[in-house]
Amino acid sequence: MVFLIRLLIVLILLNCYPMIIMAKEIKYNHNSKTISEIKKEVDFTVLTPKRIPDDWTIDTKTSPWIMLHYMDSKDTKLMVAIHLRRGFPLSDDDFPHSQHVDIKGNKGFFKEWIDSGEVDKKGAIITGGLLNWVQNGTYVEMRSSRLTKERMLEIARSMN
Repeated sequence: MVFLIRLLIVLILLNCYPMIIMAKEIKYNHNSKTISEIKKEVDFTVLTPKRIPDDWTIDTKTSPWIMLHYMDSKDTKLMVAIHLRRGFPLSDDDFPHSQHVDIKGNKGFFKEWIDSGEVDKKGAIITGGLLNWVQNGTYVEMRSSRLTKERMLEIARSMN
């Protein structure tokens, strides 16, 4: 019961505090390559979100595709994972059980996690899901079990 009260307080605070703000500087962790370095290595557009919290850090990986893992300020929780690779046409058949969403004029597909709303092993409520779209010739796959669908869409729509 105490956990639920604490969780409710945290959710209220998160809802009242504007968590998504313009990032001034990306804080890389784990000796990650920078976005600038990655852009020089690939032959497709590397899209990055512009509206993420200032205190998140980023861990980049470049194999087998470009992976941008945005972590919380303590670098302990994966907040959102964004995977990028050369784009290819998407169709409804690729995502038969997904909801259609618009991302800056591009057709996107959102699929909520099957265990959404349940509590994970660490006591956090599972939310979010899997979001896919193609933008400027780049296939984007965004995953989060910590952010709501609305937050994921806000981040997705800020990607350039």
